[in-house]
Amino acid sequence: MNNLYQIFRKVKQIENNLLNVAYIEKEYNEKYRKKVKVALFVSKKQIIKSFKRNRIKRLMRMSYQLNKKIITLKKQKRYYLLFRYIKKKMF
Repeated sequence: MNNLYQIFRKVKQIENNLLNVAYIEKEYNEKYRKKVKVALFVSKKQIIKSFKRNRIKRLMRMSYQLNKKIITLKKQKRYYLLFRYIKKKMF
């Protein structure tokens, strides 16, 4: 949870009309197995129905899985990514 707090403090952002992607790079430590940590966020205030929020998160997860090969990663870095859905309606 501490790392997610740091994302909001030392944030680098990429934004379009659907998503806001916040990320930080940290030094890589060998005790962690994964180089990339991903969090998906859909606001309850924007999308009230839970089945719609869950569908959006499933689609975001699937699109990340299909496109994670195009993300360039540096050798000695660990990445924390936060994908936030910012549109008021589902699509």
